[in-house]
Amino acid sequence: MFNRENAIGVVLLILCAAVALFLLYLIVTGQRAIYTGPDELIWVLAGVFVIGAIWLWIKSPRRWL
Repeated sequence: MFNRENAIGVVLLILCAAVALFLLYLIVTGQRAIYTGPDELIWVLAGVFVIGAIWLWIKSPRRWL
């Protein structure tokens, strides 16, 4: 189950489970998550996501058509 090819899937599964547990905690306790970090971090993460998506699309355009 834990082959090298499955590593990214296992990491994403663990990440999704952690986020789900955090959101369930917020729902059960009635709290709200408020981001108080720097605003630039949001732009940097969005830029990395967009640039990564464009790079993957350019790298293998046949897969997206």
